[in-house]
Amino acid sequence: TVASEAVKGSDVVVTDTWVSMGQEEEYEQRVKEFDGYQVNANLMGQANPGAVFLHCLPRHPEEVSDEVFYSPQSLVFPEAENRMWTVMAVMAAQLGKL
Repeated sequence: TVASEAVKGSDVVVTDTWVSMGQEEEYEQRVKEFDGYQVNANLMGQANPGAVFLHCLPRHPEEVSDEVFYSPQSLVFPEAENRMWTVMAVMAAQLGKL
């Protein structure tokens, strides 16, 4: 898949951590395999006007540029807060608090 083709017509651009915990020995291989897939201003510019960016965190600079990560298009921090409240609700339900 060509990243620029994948984002055309998109209202949301999402990426994930390329190397998860426990996969550290695969770091160099994965970064090489994902070369060209960094979400940056150029890539976001090919999505629909007003498109937003999401990432599940933790974020690494090879996955998304600072320019996008800290931009008004980024909803990363509200996304993380929503996840926090969801986890808290699940835990409360499991503990019989709801």
